[in-house]
Amino acid sequence: MDGATLEVRRGEVFTLLGPSGCGKTTTLRLVAGLERPDAGEITLRGRVVASVPRRVFLAPNRRNLGMVFQSYAIWPHMTVFENIAYPLRIRGVRRGVIRDKVERVLGLVGLEGLEARAATLLSGGQMQRLALCRSLVYEPDLLLLDEPFSNLDAKLREQMRVELKLLQRRLGITVLFVTHDQIEALSLSDRIAVMQRGRVEQVGPPRSLYEQPASAFVRDFLGQTVILPGRVAKLMPGDDPPSVTVELDGALAGCTLAGRAAPGAVLAPGAGAHLAIRPEDIAVMDHPCRDSHALTGVVEALLFVGDRYEARVSLGDEHSILLLLSRAREWREGQRLQLAFPPETVSVWPS
Repeated sequence: MDGATLEVRRGEVFTLLGPSGCGKTTTLRLVAGLERPDAGEITLRGRVVASVPRRVFLAPNRRNLGMVFQSYAIWPHMTVFENIAYPLRIRGVRRGVIRDKVERVLGLVGLEGLEARAATLLSGGQMQRLALCRSLVYEPDLLLLDEPFSNLDAKLREQMRVELKLLQRRLGITVLFVTHDQIEALSLSDRIAVMQRGRVEQVGPPRSLYEQPASAFVRDFLGQTVILPGRVAKLMPGDDPPSVTVELDGALAGCTLAGRAAPGAVLAPGAGAHLAIRPEDIAVMDHPCRDSHALTGVVEALLFVGDRYEARVSLGDEHSILLLLSRAREWREGQRLQLAFPPETVSVWPS
């Protein structure tokens, strides 16, 4: 970690998102007490659990945290009931209270009736729920999730995302979630911290990060982005954010598109620039368009992916872009398309 400061609000799902090696799991392990920090402090509910200046370090078992590991860490020699009851037994909870608490969390995740089943006989989704139960049964102050869905197939992952969101809302628990999966982060989180090389690039609600990225890294890491190079032809600094007209390069020379300056972008007439737009914001026009905010493309490759088509569209010898097309219409490879780039959805970045 490189001087990162993060605050997780009570009752929210806060996600650390980034590529492998960015420091997100290290951050989680620091919070859990599985690693010792080199500097700074970690505070949980107003209590300092790790502080280098004060020489304080609380062991993981004294932090009242729940954690679900990527591998679930289910004890194979125990039944479902015994796995969930174990954290309560080592805390000295009475037998009757243990049974009540275990039955309650089993009901919350839909595992009631499986108390006596051996943990090794559970499906992947059931193991995931069991790991959640074991982490929730002693009512932790914070639930830590380290890529908990990575071992599940796509369909089950989608189902577990919904179940976790509903469970978190029902219980009001605070969750610190680590993932490299953008869909998981965008769909589950109240706020996301996007990380790169140990630094926090941007923190905010999912939609804010997706629509208003503060850096090129956040822009390109979250979702898919179409990038077109060019040079600033006109700049209107009076607008907020400034309106920018860009003349495109290469095979698209002579074509211009308009957009808004990206947050914090320093642009000047004649300077190199990149136009950025999400594929879903590019509109396919039914008729030839003379609008200055449009380009002509040819479908090079067409992939049907169920709910839509994904098309690789050539804009010339040097430029090909990804386009998302509705399955309500028929498309074919070699088809010419008129593409509109609405200025309000285009951001302009320094090259």
